[in-house]
Amino acid sequence: MKAPSNLEQTIPKIIFFSTKDFKFYDTGFIKTYANGDISLEIFNVGHLLLRFLVFQDRICINQQCYAKASAVRQFFGNDAMRGIDFSEILQGREIFGGKNKENLKNGYEQKLQIGSSKIVYQVTDKQIYFKENTSGFTLIVTELN
Repeated sequence: MKAPSNLEQTIPKIIFFSTKDFKFYDTGFIKTYANGDISLEIFNVGHLLLRFLVFQDRICINQQCYAKASAVRQFFGNDAMRGIDFSEILQGREIFGGKNKENLKNGYEQKLQIGSSKIVYQVTDKQIYFKENTSGFTLIVTELN
């Protein structure tokens, strides 16, 4: 696995990341790189617990890398979510082209049905919340205050 280079920004956050295989809730960092790659790193007492790297064509979890489609299948249990872009989620950007976007007082929300997957995605000035109900995949990124 080749690590991204040219780090542009590191932002500390509180991260809750849950899949059928693991669950983490701790302090972490979202790192963005000049080439568009992005990473999520979760720490506990100074030890790296999880490194989630999002490249344009693959996703790496710790030292194991997967083609993007394989990672999506592993997380959600089907191919319906293959259009998901994790870098958009980690940056609080609209997903699936802004489909079903509703503006909120301090952000926006998207409620989507993609195949059998029901998604709630909410972005506010304090938090990014993503949950896919079929698999239970959940990612919550909260500002440190």
